Amino acid sequence: MDSREKKFIRLTTLPIPSLVLRMAAPAVASMLITAVYNAADSYFVSVIGDSAVGSVGVVFSFMAVIQAFGFMFGHGVGNFISRELGRKNYEDSGRMAVTGVVLAFLTGAGISVSGLLFLEPLARFLGSTDTILPYAKEYLFYILIAAPFQTAALCLNNELRFQGNAKHGMLGLGSGALLNMALDPLLISVCGLGVSGAGIATMSSQIIGFGILVFCTFRGGNMPLYLNRFRFNGSVAAEILRGGIPSFMRQVIGSVATILLNYALKPYGDNAIAAMTVVSRVMMILASVVIGIGQGFQPVCGMNYGAGKVDRVLRAFRFSVLFSTGILFVGSVFGFIFAGPVVGLFSGEEATVAVGVRALRYQCIPAVLSGFYMMGSMMMQNLGHSVKATVLAIARQGLVFIPLILILPRLFGLTGAVTSQPASDLLSFLISVPLLAPELRKLKKQGTEAAA
Repeated sequence: MDSREKKFIRLTTLPIPSLVLRMAAPAVASMLITAVYNAADSYFVSVIGDSAVGSVGVVFSFMAVIQAFGFMFGHGVGNFISRELGRKNYEDSGRMAVTGVVLAFLTGAGISVSGLLFLEPLARFLGSTDTILPYAKEYLFYILIAAPFQTAALCLNNELRFQGNAKHGMLGLGSGALLNMALDPLLISVCGLGVSGAGIATMSSQIIGFGILVFCTFRGGNMPLYLNRFRFNGSVAAEILRGGIPSFMRQVIGSVATILLNYALKPYGDNAIAAMTVVSRVMMILASVVIGIGQGFQPVCGMNYGAGKVDRVLRAFRFSVLFSTGILFVGSVFGFIFAGPVVGLFSGEEATVAVGVRALRYQCIPAVLSGFYMMGSMMMQNLGHSVKATVLAIARQGLVFIPLILILPRLFGLTGAVTSQPASDLLSFLISVPLLAPELRKLKKQGTEAAA
């Protein structure tokens, strides 16, 4: 019995709770390490000042666009792979895996060249103030150099995860993240490179992480990255878009939302932008755990759906929602109680800490609700229900947040700006219930009919 057959049997027969946790553990670890190293850039550049911290937050909105393409190709290809592996169609799965990585790399290269040609206008467009602009240009330069490797690495990481080998994805992204955290203090403070040091550290980690992921494709029964298997046509494009557009829209809308938030905070100075940068990094750590659980759920969902085991899909969904909600509850209580010390780690400025504490506590209150709609969005995407998955994906940062960030600051000033995200979380949950309920009933009916 080869390794692919063993993976199929494991994913379609093992008890759901232990299986999801087993699949989620490396994904959670990978997401946490990535979130921590994103926070590390903000932490280590804080020695330069709040303008430097603000520059990391400003550039992060563009990094989200770069990541959007990586996730689009990775999820579009990965969803196809997991379903086809459930049907034991290894040939088409292998061709699609190679095609996704190549397209992701080429797209990242296009972003890199375009961004470098318009570096300063891009930094200003992202929301840089005059004092943040020099730092933002330094950091953005290296992020753009690494863009092809970042998009391809994210695509590869997701492909490996959907094949049931999340530990290999963790090895690639995790190694790069640990390298980034090691290089940050060395390059920023010891070598005196400042914000450029943070950019070089991030660039180096992404290039090396990509190389490790490529190596992993030739191990553990994964789809090997042989470039001669590249195939691109209309049906491939349609498959990638169907499975990847929800992720792409979620990331791009999130980037637009961050840019609009930066503009809303501009009248309140660098302190406000730095504070929200810190809060977004902290909340990203909590969200990363939930996303990691969802990433453990997705290959279980896709392969069992492809194998016709709908009852296992439903059990995996219920378990993932309950487990992620418990994690969110504990994390939110901790964040609310210890908001002051947490924000104080990233800034010694009293004004920055004051804004950050308010914003963090506001965001902790409705965070416990996000497990349901995040798992629901991932399940709809995994099963090929692109429209509903896209609506759920863009609700929190798009359909709801963007109108709120345009309206609430005009009515309530800084308070309106920092409460826009928690208000969006609550409304997104209310939107998700009527969207997901009919689909869950359909799956339950299919499972009952299959068991009869």
